[in-house]
Amino acid sequence: MHRLARRRATGYLCDCAGYLGVAAAMVPFGLAVNALTDLGRSRTYAYTVSVVPPAIATVIAARAESGPRRATWGKRRVGLQVEDMAGGGRITLERALARNALKILVPWQAGHITAIAAIWGGFEEGDRVAYVATVLVYGLMAAEAVTCLRGGSSGNGSRSGSGSGRGPHDLLGRSVVVDVSSPASVSSPATVSSAATAPRSR
Repeated sequence: MHRLARRRATGYLCDCAGYLGVAAAMVPFGLAVNALTDLGRSRTYAYTVSVVPPAIATVIAARAESGPRRATWGKRRVGLQVEDMAGGGRITLERALARNALKILVPWQAGHITAIAAIWGGFEEGDRVAYVATVLVYGLMAAEAVTCLRGGSSGNGSRSGSGSGRGPHDLLGRSVVVDVSSPASVSSPATVSSAATAPRSR
């Protein structure tokens, strides 16, 4: 498994907790719409309004990763940063948007469509949208899991090779997630040992 896989997953879960707040903030709006209109009975309306939270989350993440800190709130908590694949600098907002659209917007919305279609009986009706969305969401989940988890036996995958831990969204954004933890937290055992046994001047 890639050496950053657990930290990337932890950072993403931290971010998701914040993104859920966006969805929660829309609850009063949804209740008002259902109370005042018949839109709540429309599958098309459900598809449309469900895209708002992941779209907002995508923009939030893109702005954070293309900003001075080069990381979302969750990534900062675990000492990770997003960099340009070629030069190691900050990626542009456009590339960050593409990266997070594939990471957040597309799979989340595909999941929403799958759930909404199931509620409306889309699978029983043979709705193609339901089946396409289902294949898409599980396909992306599998691709992300395989590519982001994959690493060398020592966990030190190359920056661009098959064991680099770069997912489809990293490839699309031409980006790489790197460790920016403090040196003290990532010092090798040999370094720590030599520091402990070195003579101290008085």
